[in-house]
Amino acid sequence: MTKFITPKFVDLDHIKMIQTTRHLGFSKGRFDSFNLSSSVGDNNDHVDKNENLLLKKVPNLQWIFQEHGNKVVELPSNNLIGDAVFTKKNIVCAVRTADCLPILLTNKNMSFVAAIHAGWRSLALGIIENTIISISSNSEVYAWLGPSISIENYEVGKEFYNYFMNIDDDLSNAFLKIDDKYKFSLPIAARIKLNKIGVNKIYGSTVDQDFCTFNDDKRFYSYRRDKTTGRMASMIWINDI
Repeated sequence: MTKFITPKFVDLDHIKMIQTTRHLGFSKGRFDSFNLSSSVGDNNDHVDKNENLLLKKVPNLQWIFQEHGNKVVELPSNNLIGDAVFTKKNIVCAVRTADCLPILLTNKNMSFVAAIHAGWRSLALGIIENTIISISSNSEVYAWLGPSISIENYEVGKEFYNYFMNIDDDLSNAFLKIDDKYKFSLPIAARIKLNKIGVNKIYGSTVDQDFCTFNDDKRFYSYRRDKTTGRMASMIWINDI
């Protein structure tokens, strides 16, 4: 049985979430062992076995094709290119990551679920704001922030810092200046953006758990740490009521 992280929103019993780890799949070597992406150089047969194992537990899973942009996909759809996905149907929303921040969303009425792939480009381009606007929730929104690279391991330059400051100088709180370099926190930046658009029920990374993909090589893939590596999945769905 594959080891999963199974976060839960308190009092939202019909919302189910799963965060995969790298444990107990079929991939070998750098992709050891539960890699869920066929576009990173892994053996396709191994990836297929991993995906089939996941589908036994989560049968209505729909993948999207991520491109580090700000497009939002509403399921069901024939166009699956985007970095956020939401649905009001009995479909599992999912994103794949290996350092970028996964964000899972629902609301108090449990009328939708959404998954966001929030790397720095998507964050800067407004993927969080676009998702909330697209959904137009009828009740308070809840967010769970999954495993991503931590601020201590995410060093960036002055140009990167200036790029974000030109977008929103409130995001300065997501940076830590060290000499002529900066360190950047994806979860803190996401929290700032979520708070600014009225999302205050935020759980997961930087709140009650520490999920650093770079530091935790036993559980998580990390692109910055390993370059050639696998991808994990973050999934959310509305269970039958």
